[in-house]
Amino acid sequence: MKKIFSLILCGILCFAFLPLSACKKDEGLTLNVYNWEDYIACEDYDMIAEFESWYEEEYGEEVTVNYSTFGTNENMYNELKLTQKKNGDYSYDLVCPSEYMIQKMIKENMLESYETVEDQNGDGFKEYVNIPNYTENVAPYIQNLFEKNSWDEYAVCFNWGTMGFTYNPEFVAFEDVESWSVVTKNEYANKITIKDSVRDSYVLALGYVNGDKLLELKENYDITSAEYNGEVHKLLNDFSNESIEKARVFLTETRKNLYGFEVDSGKQDMASGKLWINFAWSGDAVYAMDIAEEAGTNLEYVVPKEGSNIFFDGWVMPKGANKELAQAFLNFMYREDNAIENLDYICYSSPIVGEDVFEYVSYNYGLTTLIETSPVPDEQLEELEIIKVGNKYYEEVPLSLDPNYNGQSTYSLTYYDEESEEIVVDEEIDIFAHSVKHFFGDSIEGNGIVYTDSLNRQLVAMYPTEKTMNRCVVMEHLETEQLKKLNNMWDSVKVGYMSYKTMLIIVCVVILIVAGMITFIILKKKGVVFARRERHYGKLIKSERIK
Repeated sequence: MKKIFSLILCGILCFAFLPLSACKKDEGLTLNVYNWEDYIACEDYDMIAEFESWYEEEYGEEVTVNYSTFGTNENMYNELKLTQKKNGDYSYDLVCPSEYMIQKMIKENMLESYETVEDQNGDGFKEYVNIPNYTENVAPYIQNLFEKNSWDEYAVCFNWGTMGFTYNPEFVAFEDVESWSVVTKNEYANKITIKDSVRDSYVLALGYVNGDKLLELKENYDITSAEYNGEVHKLLNDFSNESIEKARVFLTETRKNLYGFEVDSGKQDMASGKLWINFAWSGDAVYAMDIAEEAGTNLEYVVPKEGSNIFFDGWVMPKGANKELAQAFLNFMYREDNAIENLDYICYSSPIVGEDVFEYVSYNYGLTTLIETSPVPDEQLEELEIIKVGNKYYEEVPLSLDPNYNGQSTYSLTYYDEESEEIVVDEEIDIFAHSVKHFFGDSIEGNGIVYTDSLNRQLVAMYPTEKTMNRCVVMEHLETEQLKKLNNMWDSVKVGYMSYKTMLIIVCVVILIVAGMITFIILKKKGVVFARRERHYGKLIKSERIK
């Protein structure tokens, strides 16, 4: 009887849940994405909404992207562990950690692999079966970096950059800021911030304490060689007890010169003029230069001559991810037009290269000038971005495409003055040729030169010279004991440190407490009556008036 009852109950439950299952199916697919804050185009161009529309049009099925963000690699890692399912799978389909965290996640077997095949098109690199746009558009430099470190099976690059100093050339000499030692100079005291991150600030410390050794390498090696880069890697990934102690002493002594430690506020403080020097990621440096420029201030960026960190953030698929849907999202993101949208919004360098990206970089970060062009119908002026002045038509082009420019070191640029509605010829300015061919490779025609009026601004921050890139290295993943020693060192550095903002808050609180006490004493002396009551379990048992 019990068996029959159980079968009937199961049948009832099955029918009860059928409508729920149907509803769930009708909801379509769900993609769970976990990314850094402010790390995807979402204003004028909403990447997530565009993907959802594209996917439905392409595959005839609705998809919803659950998009959430994190502030640090450690927060992301902890969230994954906390939400891990009983079967070992994770709650996200795509996550975007940094290089050292990717190394950790690979080692802990947390990731699904990408399907790759051996080289099919003759460039020597593996190809991603389900992300053809990445295979076709990724920079050879990035793919080589991933393959030689065996990350390519589990990760694809999203953004990359270097670490250096954003600085205000009005107050800071280039000769000072091109070395890590600038943080020790008293003339810049309280105008410098470094990262509130042990890994990043440890690179700064090693760059200083190993500075002489790093500079000696340039005398003994070809600075474009893999051997030189390997030696820099050793010195900037030295986690011996001796080096950690030297870093501790240096950072503790340097603290007196710092305005503070920060993670995100530095770019705004540089733009506002509160700071003169900020230890920064190159993407944040570009953002700071952009917003400062709008306020009429020119900031610059430099990677110190001793050597530095090159970092990247990459997309990985945690165990249990919907691999097919995740890779469809990535393939959409790695179209050149979408890579440009992200590049424009985030300001970090994209691994995607090609003629369209090169053209975007040339127009936005190189020098452009107006040249006369053929007449077009007036209704097409805006669409074709042609300017009509009187009976003449002008087009804005990168300087390298101007037939009147022959590579001389000075040039008179022309631009359109909206106020006067006239074409203006600028005074002659110095022109510098900056090659990006080493990064873009054969994806672009010609010599890959972008012309600029400064070698220390956005263009060079986003696409450093080949020599600069070769003196930058990836920081390795640390074992538990190494990381513990490093964190202990960092705790020691920050013991007793108090930012100006914190000190101000404490001073204000103390003043309010003292003022309150003084007020109480004065009122009591004047005979102002206060009431004191005693209660027991809510019942008033004593009440008296005091003076």
